[in-house]
Amino acid sequence: MYEEFYHLRERPFNLAPDPDFLYLSPQHKLARAYLEYGIRQKMGFVLLTGEVGTGKTTLLKSLLQSRETNHRLGVLYQTSMEAGDLLEVLLREFEVRGHYSSRTARLAAFNQFLLSAYGRGENVVLLVDEAQNLSLEALEELRLLSNLQTEKEPLLQVILVGQPGLRDRLRHPRLRQLAQRVAVHYHLNPLNLEETREYINFRLARAGGSGIFTESALNRLYEYTRGVPRRLNAWCDLALVAGFAEGRPEIDGEFMDTVFAAQGGSLEGPEETETIAEAEPAPLPEAMSRGTTAADNGLSATVEELSSRLTRLEGMVLELTSQLVPAMKHFLENQLPLPTQQAPDQDMPHPRAAFQKSAPDHLSAGRKSWWSRLIK
Repeated sequence: MYEEFYHLRERPFNLAPDPDFLYLSPQHKLARAYLEYGIRQKMGFVLLTGEVGTGKTTLLKSLLQSRETNHRLGVLYQTSMEAGDLLEVLLREFEVRGHYSSRTARLAAFNQFLLSAYGRGENVVLLVDEAQNLSLEALEELRLLSNLQTEKEPLLQVILVGQPGLRDRLRHPRLRQLAQRVAVHYHLNPLNLEETREYINFRLARAGGSGIFTESALNRLYEYTRGVPRRLNAWCDLALVAGFAEGRPEIDGEFMDTVFAAQGGSLEGPEETETIAEAEPAPLPEAMSRGTTAADNGLSATVEELSSRLTRLEGMVLELTSQLVPAMKHFLENQLPLPTQQAPDQDMPHPRAAFQKSAPDHLSAGRKSWWSRLIK
């Protein structure tokens, strides 16, 4: 739409991950080096995490393009699956043909595939994108599948790529053995201001353009996106469309403000701040750790929430009671009408006194202990 106006060969800010437009910031270069090192050295599990839109998938696709010929790569992009389906999905991904009616048969077939690949000198690597969606059971299944190894090296390497929640999931006590086998771990952060400027100019240059965004526009883009590449792509693309519509050969900061206001701001909600402690979370109760599965549809969380609400309600009732009971007691003592005045020779006790005298001692003591317990 705007390519000809800005003398571009193609759109430079496509939202789809494109390894040809991968900008290798210092941290992206280091992340790629870690991934390549983990694969070449056959290190078992490699972990790459980062916030949404920081370029993890683009980096992953770039790695796939430059893979060595002796690598047998399988990639999982859809990770919302049950643990029991994982083995069947892997057999299809690595093109292991056959009909296997049981898990034992599927496991035997996959092990045979790994041994055959090793005999041919192939390095089998599984790349799992969006791995934070894997259940605890599926992650544990991956660890079990990677147990087959020679004396020096595993026969299956696994690269887990996901959002920061993946790190928290791996800290779960049930995944302690898997976490210990993660040899390389790198976390991608958003770009800083200087990297943001370089990122935009790099992608423009790859598409055949330059000098479209002024310094003030680049500064505004960083303020709006906080250096997240996917956000940069979205707002740069919108700015180019709006600039083309108004016939602007150059886009400055003031025009970026107009574009942002015209769109009504970002559709994203407020960013969540990670408040989870770095320490390992407390283990679940034994009964829950045995019975909780990924398919409980949030029942455990609902029960815990209801329990918490009942506890708060109980506290409110006790607090209200502690304030209401003394007030009622004071009211009764001061408002209960006294008996009709009798002659002096008639010894008529006060009704409360008569009741107290007539009541057995153990009942009176029971009432006092009940009141004291309730007030407390």
